[in-house]
Amino acid sequence: GQGRVVIEPPLPCHRPHVGPVRYRYFLMFAVRNLAGIPLGNYPMGTRSLYVAILCSALILQDSSAMVHRRQAREDPYNKVAATIGSSSSSSKSGAATEGTSSSPVLAAGRSRKFLIASFPQMREVAYCQTPDNVWRPLVIGSVKAPGGIAVDVQGAKLFVADPPSQAIWWYQLTVTSGGFLETTGVQHAAVEGVQASFLTVNSVGDLYFTGRMVSSASNASSVFRQDARKIAMGNAMSPVDLYTRSNSGSPVPKVWVPSGIAVDSVNVFWGNMEDGTSHGSVVKGSRENIGLLSQEKQMHAMSYVADDVRGVCATGTHVFYLSSAGVHGVLKSSVEQVGEPATVGLVATSPRAADASAAPWNPTSIAWDGDNSLYFTEPQYGVVYMLPALNVMEHNLTKYVDAPGAYGITFIGFSNSNSAGGRRLPALVALAALSLLSVGLAGGRA
Repeated sequence: GQGRVVIEPPLPCHRPHVGPVRYRYFLMFAVRNLAGIPLGNYPMGTRSLYVAILCSALILQDSSAMVHRRQAREDPYNKVAATIGSSSSSSKSGAATEGTSSSPVLAAGRSRKFLIASFPQMREVAYCQTPDNVWRPLVIGSVKAPGGIAVDVQGAKLFVADPPSQAIWWYQLTVTSGGFLETTGVQHAAVEGVQASFLTVNSVGDLYFTGRMVSSASNASSVFRQDARKIAMGNAMSPVDLYTRSNSGSPVPKVWVPSGIAVDSVNVFWGNMEDGTSHGSVVKGSRENIGLLSQEKQMHAMSYVADDVRGVCATGTHVFYLSSAGVHGVLKSSVEQVGEPATVGLVATSPRAADASAAPWNPTSIAWDGDNSLYFTEPQYGVVYMLPALNVMEHNLTKYVDAPGAYGITFIGFSNSNSAGGRRLPALVALAALSLLSVGLAGGRA
């Protein structure tokens, strides 16, 4: 059977972290005071004492927070031992096989890598804290049918396409002191008046997506970009119409029915949901906002082997994409010709391909974990599969988790060095010492 998706109840409310801004401010205050630089109209000794008192209060506050973090280790989530999955089935050597991933839930805080998926029918976006495979919900407010999703890794933002609402929403992501992923609960509009299908974000926070603007007289979909600057300013209107049927070649445009999309520092990659063997299964086009001269810009098809491309993702060296035939991969430098055999670059096929009575396979969205693995959704059988991302040789599939109805998928990781909780106490101790030294020196000068 399909099994069932288990989504844990929402986490208890946690006091949001107050960022390091205030600590930097007090540090600057203490340093300038130590150097004898005038700050306002307060006497030197008064200012120094003020800084010391504030820093001491902050240390006491964070000491209390440490106690709460110790108590969080007894969080019921840490005792969850259930995993979602089913027994594996194998096929003869050389064909794709389906296995299971069965890992115990990690103690809170050990893993900072999160697999995020959308469930349109449930109106949910949920995540797994890898290698755990238990779904937990993210608070995303009022969303009618979350579809394509993407993350801005540098800015820790989650983008969610909501076609019935004609919008793309974004949410700020944080990691709690217990190691769980959450949003701040505030819903922001990144783009409005759009029917978007697939999303991706580049390293500076620009949002790329495929779909069509509701106000457009044409029903044809295009490739769009919404700049990070506009997103930050709250301007959700008028994204850049980057590649369309009219500007992507003639008489055979490379944008026909664009689907999955990916981006790197130089290029945008998109698939065509229809007639990919004529217009290009996957196409590469130059980014338009990196200062390239017109003669330096390029656009060409990378593959013509599949008609119905869905999700697309890019690693450092390859582009991987999904079709009804399976998972395909090409080198980023590839330039293919029409008429290539359908098996070229076919990395994995359906684990049920040998079963003539099986329902058609429907892989939909694919994501790279930034390391060695790919994850993709398969709503027909309600599964998220994983496979190696190192090359385009044929690989076996591993069933990672049951996910009935899952559509979009993305991945984000946080390093421990980016965790405010791990650095806050040492920084405060140093700050307090500096402030007390400032008081002493100020007293000596007085």
